[in-house]
Amino acid sequence: LFRMSSITSPWNEFEKQYGNQTAEITSNIGKLSTLDSSQRVPAIQSVQKLLVDVNDLLDQMELAARDLPQNSADRSKYELRVKSYRGDTKQMKEALNSVVNRLKESADRDELLALDESMSMDQQEEQLIANTERLERTSRKLQDAYRIAIETEEIGTEVLGNLGAQRETINRSRNRMREADSDLGRSSKLLNEMIRRVVRNRLLLMGVGAFIIFTFFFIIYRSI
Repeated sequence: LFRMSSITSPWNEFEKQYGNQTAEITSNIGKLSTLDSSQRVPAIQSVQKLLVDVNDLLDQMELAARDLPQNSADRSKYELRVKSYRGDTKQMKEALNSVVNRLKESADRDELLALDESMSMDQQEEQLIANTERLERTSRKLQDAYRIAIETEEIGTEVLGNLGAQRETINRSRNRMREADSDLGRSSKLLNEMIRRVVRNRLLLMGVGAFIIFTFFFIIYRSI
């Protein structure tokens, strides 16, 4: 809940600022055709600056969305909004270019040069923005690859730890089995020794009994 509140508050401010800037851009583009030739280039440059500010704002909104847990519903929602806003911004740029192209048709030589210079600067800014976005995408891919490598290393370490623990358990079980076999061997020897003693004692008792019986009959025989 706290995390949601922490992103919802700045996001609302972002969207409010985005709405104000895009409304101003749309209004200024609509006024370009009504301005004097001396006012058109500064107005176009003002719109271009606002478009750059909007792109910067969208970058901030995208970063705010990335702070949310990956694959979460809220993150997907905010990322889709940013994508939609970027599409709207692209349409505003195309509208500006369309108006400027119409103005060129009726512009004199000096104004035409100024308009071309203005649009050339805009194209350079767009190229810079595109290069920055490519760098950011590459950076994100590298970060994702690094994160996956770290997670894989952690999983490998955990698996190796589990294998080590299992090996120790197997070794302890093997040692206990060896000890049990040794105890069984000693018990077997002791049991065999006891059996031999019992047999020996029984034979001795049988010999003593036979001797007593023989002696008894011998005495009776002598008495007769």
